[in-house]
Amino acid sequence: MKILVVGSGGRDHAIAWKFAQSPRVKKVFVAHGNAGISQVAECVDARTIEEMADFAEKEKIDLTFVGPEKPLSAGIVDLFNSKSIPIIGPDKRTSRLESSKCDTKVLLRELGIPVPEFAVFDDPERAREYVRSVGYQVVVKADGLAAGKGSLVCSNVEEAEEAIHLIMEKRIFGDSGNRVDIEKRLFGRELSFFCFTDGYTVLPMVAAQDYKRARDNDEGKNTGGMGSYSPHPWLTDELTEKIMSRVARPLIEGIRQKEKMIYKGVLYLGLMLVEEEGDITPYVLEINIRLGDPEAQVILPRLNTDIVDVCEKILEGQLHEIKLEWDPDYRLCLIAVSGRCKGKKGWYKGYPERYRIGVPIFGLENIDPSCLVFHSGTGFNESGQFITTGGRVFGIVSRGKTLQEAREVAYREMKKVSFEGMYYRSDIGLE
Repeated sequence: MKILVVGSGGRDHAIAWKFAQSPRVKKVFVAHGNAGISQVAECVDARTIEEMADFAEKEKIDLTFVGPEKPLSAGIVDLFNSKSIPIIGPDKRTSRLESSKCDTKVLLRELGIPVPEFAVFDDPERAREYVRSVGYQVVVKADGLAAGKGSLVCSNVEEAEEAIHLIMEKRIFGDSGNRVDIEKRLFGRELSFFCFTDGYTVLPMVAAQDYKRARDNDEGKNTGGMGSYSPHPWLTDELTEKIMSRVARPLIEGIRQKEKMIYKGVLYLGLMLVEEEGDITPYVLEINIRLGDPEAQVILPRLNTDIVDVCEKILEGQLHEIKLEWDPDYRLCLIAVSGRCKGKKGWYKGYPERYRIGVPIFGLENIDPSCLVFHSGTGFNESGQFITTGGRVFGIVSRGKTLQEAREVAYREMKKVSFEGMYYRSDIGLE
């Protein structure tokens, strides 16, 4: 089989690597990939969904798997389906579950799925009046896509008003800030919960603990993810079934019956588990329509079932015939980012703020082969050396019988790599 993976980040490197492991796969292409991905797949310079469809047609691609949300929201699945090219992912209409937080919250409430108290606004002044009136802490969320950074958590009214100003008036997330979802801030345990679905059957994946804040002790600004590990420390079978019965299955069945949406692909539930009257309620904070980053980097290496078989059953609507098998060993992903360094015009603060690119990377070839290295933002310079091209640069994925063992390996191997301004958290997996 010939596979096309759409994406250019660490998650997409992990997806391409996973397909390359399948004995059924002859060749993996990635559009458009990065320098690290080019070591496991052939990167093709297709940037638009039309270029990707043309490539898939010309190359007679047997299966396409979409990593990021933007191509899905742009309608890549609809386009491929119109050309009868097999592709995994929800269509454009179903992708609204991620590309409109406001509409999704309304839909979830109508389906009886637990969500925080919320209100939707397209007028900043009315939004400010609302946060002054509610009497509790809130989270202000840009309605549209914002690369995982569109939610501003507020501790008081002043912070909430500032968040409304930044999103709706300063437009720090562009047109995604046309509307905001303002919801009650919940306190509990946050969980990213992933499933495969064919629109009828929903199969949960193993879970991962991820770290979003830029600095140790969960301080600093939100990022796309600084690290992760799996298995999850406190997700039990009983809790998994509660999430499946109260959220995942009612959502997939509800949108199929109420909205005539057949969701085919990966469902990613952002949950807050809140203890109420001796029971735990899984509240939905957000829905994403794809694998997470860096969660995919520790979940996919644990998947023993051939990913090609899973994808075929999704396309056929026969996912109930698959039983997912998982490796019990721990995986830990430690992300290296472009940190504080000096440029020609002063200092760069470093990711997730302004960062320098084009910086040579040294030592990647010295990492122990027992580890996986997934690249998020790398390229090649004229002499063929790896250089930085993004804020998150690469992640080392280690393996161990215990979390502590996996953690020790990842940090030991990370010390072998260097680039100017390189930074990584020191507390990933330190539970």
